[in-house]
Amino acid sequence: MRLTRVQICVALGSVLASPAVAQDGRIQAAVSNMEWREIGPTIMGGRVADLAVVESNPATFYVGTATGGVWRTTSNGASWESLFDGQSTASIGDITLSQSNPNLIWVGTGEPQNRQSSPWGNGVYKSTDAGRTWQH
Repeated sequence: MRLTRVQICVALGSVLASPAVAQDGRIQAAVSNMEWREIGPTIMGGRVADLAVVESNPATFYVGTATGGVWRTTSNGASWESLFDGQSTASIGDITLSQSNPNLIWVGTGEPQNRQSSPWGNGVYKSTDAGRTWQH
């Protein structure tokens, strides 16, 4: 299970607000002026290779990542669903969808800026059901 940035922030906030930690005023004082910010991943993982937006519903879009497969959001990026976990590669180089039928998605595997941290691709995959299933 992968957590969103929001879920991580909520979980960490819950820990800091727990009674055992809240008793220590030094921790509360130390974090009271801190702001949440993303600090990674940087060089090795997390690279977005491509994205495809459903133009008739821009809150829905798909992201192909260098080493993490395909992800979909239907909430403008507030939450994400992994769609490519069952495939033989997680390296994505290209993703596109049909604007006349947004359930039709093509994914080209193999990241274009391949390096030691990303596996090789193995061709093109097609989904006719918005990423629930894939055909190699």
